[in-house]
Amino acid sequence: MSFRGQAQYLRVYIPGGSDFQLWQNFYVNQSVTVSSKTYTYFPFACDGISETSALGGRSVKVECPATFQAVNTFEPAAKNMYLCQLEVFEFDTRLGVASPQSGQTLIASFIGYVVRMSGSFTALRVELGSTLAPIGAQIPPLTASNALVGVPIQT
Repeated sequence: MSFRGQAQYLRVYIPGGSDFQLWQNFYVNQSVTVSSKTYTYFPFACDGISETSALGGRSVKVECPATFQAVNTFEPAAKNMYLCQLEVFEFDTRLGVASPQSGQTLIASFIGYVVRMSGSFTALRVELGSTLAPIGAQIPPLTASNALVGVPIQT
């Protein structure tokens, strides 16, 4: 029997580094503050991030209900290639799960940008791609867009 719980936190940035959306998927109907950021509950699931610490250019897929809020978050994120940070924390469930514990351990972190999205009437699938996690860099390589770099001077 395992007593390990995992909470995932998704942060979507807009150009300039401001927060566009902050979600967590474990503490139902609660807002949780982690590292001075307040994450609201939104049900989502991720794959690919906990399989290995050396992702090496692989993508991470996020799946969530196709709600108005999800579409309005990921549609501009895909169009403008917004950066997303996904963090996974592990904790001992025997100490309680009503609120986050102070001794949670960060077991995985991923920063990538929205490369594509698809879905149906009920589910939205978003692919976050391009990471340099194996060497510790935390910014996607070889990608430049107006949203990430800026709009050049027009003459």
